[in-house]
Amino acid sequence: MLRYRSDIWEASLKNGQGTPPIRQVVIFFYPENDNKLHRLSDRWGESTMLDYQYRVIRIWEESRQTVIENELAGLYPLLPLMKGQKPKEQPEQVLQESIATIQKLPDQSLQQDLLAAMAIIAGRKGSKYTSELIQSMIRREMIMESPIYQEWVKQEREEAMAKGKAEGKADVICKILYRKLGIESFELQQMVKTITSEPILDWVFEQIIDVTDKETAKNTIQKALAQTKQ
Repeated sequence: MLRYRSDIWEASLKNGQGTPPIRQVVIFFYPENDNKLHRLSDRWGESTMLDYQYRVIRIWEESRQTVIENELAGLYPLLPLMKGQKPKEQPEQVLQESIATIQKLPDQSLQQDLLAAMAIIAGRKGSKYTSELIQSMIRREMIMESPIYQEWVKQEREEAMAKGKAEGKADVICKILYRKLGIESFELQQMVKTITSEPILDWVFEQIIDVTDKETAKNTIQKALAQTKQ
């Protein structure tokens, strides 16, 4: 963040614009991402040579009700991550409230885009929202018509077709696994790379699109491996 600010000021100084004010903000979606090191300071004797900080927004500390009351639709996918009015809330209740809020929007396409984004964000590994819960409440048919969802699937398919080989399709599947599961997906990626049948890889691709947890992904890939041995 400090380097980014310095780069901007270096450019503005060269252009004779001085050092314009910069409002820097970092948004953390999940508590485990916040290392709490958001201030840099340096002293020389009794003099402060550097005292730098930036604003931090922690989504889990933000009010869900405030977002809903102010109709901040762009933030609706983050509603399940925000705090409610009650100290203890059941995941089912929070998801239901969040989904209901999105479904009040008049734009159907926007609804589906926001629901698709919510499913991905809330379904992060280690989240209190299990994949089973999310899939039961945000069903596939609720987001299938989402332009964002369709465009993403289309791009992934086109990339696989362009490569035209089993290896290329396996690479695409591995990339999807990494996007969804991060480093937890490395073992699964190695399993996928042993599959050489294009039809089976096509089937894995279709299944992996909706997967949000490692166990479900592993079961899918194991089924595919069993088919290759028949």
